[in-house]
Amino acid sequence: MDYTEALEEITSRHNDRKDPAKKSTRETLEELGNPEKKYPVVLIGGTNGKGSITEMLSELLQSQEKKVGTYKSPHLSECRERIKVNGEMISEKDFLELYNQINSLQTGLSFFEFMTVMAYTYFQEEDIDYALMEVGMGGRLDATNVVEPELSIITNIGKDHSKYLGETKEEIAVEKAGIIHGNPVVLGEMHETLIEEAEAADSEIIGKKVVDGNANTYLKFEDEKFQIPVRGGFQSKNCGIALSAVEKLEKIPEDLNSAFEDLECPGRMDVRGRKPLYIQDGAHNPSAVKSIVEDLPEGFTCVFSATETKNYGEMISALEEKASKFYFTESDISWCEKPHKLAEECSTDYSIEKNPKDAVRKARKEVDKDGCVVVTGSLYLIGSLR
Repeated sequence: MDYTEALEEITSRHNDRKDPAKKSTRETLEELGNPEKKYPVVLIGGTNGKGSITEMLSELLQSQEKKVGTYKSPHLSECRERIKVNGEMISEKDFLELYNQINSLQTGLSFFEFMTVMAYTYFQEEDIDYALMEVGMGGRLDATNVVEPELSIITNIGKDHSKYLGETKEEIAVEKAGIIHGNPVVLGEMHETLIEEAEAADSEIIGKKVVDGNANTYLKFEDEKFQIPVRGGFQSKNCGIALSAVEKLEKIPEDLNSAFEDLECPGRMDVRGRKPLYIQDGAHNPSAVKSIVEDLPEGFTCVFSATETKNYGEMISALEEKASKFYFTESDISWCEKPHKLAEECSTDYSIEKNPKDAVRKARKEVDKDGCVVVTGSLYLIGSLR
């Protein structure tokens, strides 16, 4: 079997949520000699901002000569994006070797569980200093949650994956707090339920640092002004969380401009063209969409897609505050909602264009050079475009 065949097999596996998914993950890791216990792990959970914070914390640690493994989901263009060491994707050769090793155990892992096991195993082989593991969904039952972490991070609490995590913020917070195991925890939002769960686990609670300014211009931490090469007003909050985390693990670098010099957050307020301004952002729940709307100009054109399980009605409603027109489209995944169903939630001018590339092309052609086209609603949509 070659790399392409292995990739096709692993991506064909169902991701049905097991109860708990971490049980099969832990059993497989035990057969592999528990590689996840060989280095410090940071679990990064929450509703929004996990990907950006993972990237920021990785850069802050790398600036102090640490070797950092990152595990993120979903990927945009290439499955290997999920597993990186110091920003470099796992090679096809290493991917195939680990696939064969794990697959030989015949444990029946889902796609996400398999990738999680692969990441933990690869990071041991690479002799990393820290593994930054982005939680897939929730926390308590997630496949990543098979360790006693050095540090846990919970970014915020918003409504998402309600079918699995609950309808109220309190229910969701309990699921997210499942990654707290008596270790220190950075809370990006001081939600009452999170605090109660952390105190019950006898965990040190750490708040986010105060970072002023806007990532579209500059940021200020204490007496230092610095810039980060990513956009979005919400990134100042993410940066404050990352700074609190790195201070607990190592120290805050003296030169933040240098530390963040190579920072990339693909799919997050990602400018892909100008005249007209063309932005891609993977916001895929109401709270994330509301955050990006604050940074968008009045009258923008929105290319939108969402998966069936998302609260896309509320997302569309938030976008309608500034959007003048929608192009409803769909990505190439089976659980993507059909464009005509999305359109039923819209009270603004819209068109339906099933092919996302055609939707973007028509939207960019339609607006004038001073206008703005925004693609949002799903990271899978952005992956399809790339």
